[in-house]
Amino acid sequence: MSTLTAPADADVAAVLDRAADHINKVGYCRKYLYSVRQAENGMPLDTCEVDVIGAINVAVHGTPRHVGGDPLTWAAEKAIAARIEAPSVAAWCDYPGNGKQAALTLLRDTADDLRDAA
Repeated sequence: MSTLTAPADADVAAVLDRAADHINKVGYCRKYLYSVRQAENGMPLDTCEVDVIGAINVAVHGTPRHVGGDPLTWAAEKAIAARIEAPSVAAWCDYPGNGKQAALTLLRDTADDLRDAA
């Protein structure tokens, strides 16, 4: 029998930093993990604009799509969810005023706090 170990805060912080870097590079979108419009026009998924969860997925898996059950992805989403006043990270991404800069700040501040706590 194997026991899953929760990812270390430093590992989660690194994922959040990579997610912020990815949004900074490709841009930010609302309503879905990645820009469906860009994907439908032939852009590779890893270069389409993403929301926060899509960026976390890219940071861990290289694609904005949900890959499933990864403890590191879940820990990163949970760390973000603990900082927001929204029913979910996806809902937060769609709130008015939560654009690219707000997403970058949320990701980087959460990463900094995780590193400070470690």
